[in-house]
Amino acid sequence: MDSGIKKTILGLVILSTVVFGAGMILFRTLLAQWYFGFFPFLVLIFFLVNAGFFMSFHRTVGQPDKQFIRGFMLSKGIKLIIYLVLVLIYILTTPESAVPFAVTLAVLYIVYTTYDLYTMTGLVRRKKENHIAPKQFSN
Repeated sequence: MDSGIKKTILGLVILSTVVFGAGMILFRTLLAQWYFGFFPFLVLIFFLVNAGFFMSFHRTVGQPDKQFIRGFMLSKGIKLIIYLVLVLIYILTTPESAVPFAVTLAVLYIVYTTYDLYTMTGLVRRKKENHIAPKQFSN
């Protein structure tokens, strides 16, 4: 694993730890009546899905633009399908906690997507800088 992916995964571990800790504090105090036992697993699922996404994304950064876009869109589509299947399975099997689950999933999705965007824009910016730099030196 290169240092870029290690840094990204470490950031994801830190984010997941903070989200889990904050969620448990909120669910044990202010939102105690809405706690559902699947919450820790939900954070773990988000961590694993996003870690897989980042590994895939890091592999496609060095590819030509068409392949990069295709790989990026494919991985985002797979990620969304995984989340939709998760929602459907959970809501169909435990409808009594469907609302807290859906709200928590939405919050987690926003938090992890924000981290995704932050990380991806940095990687794409570095790709552009590395791609442009050799052309500047050739003149």
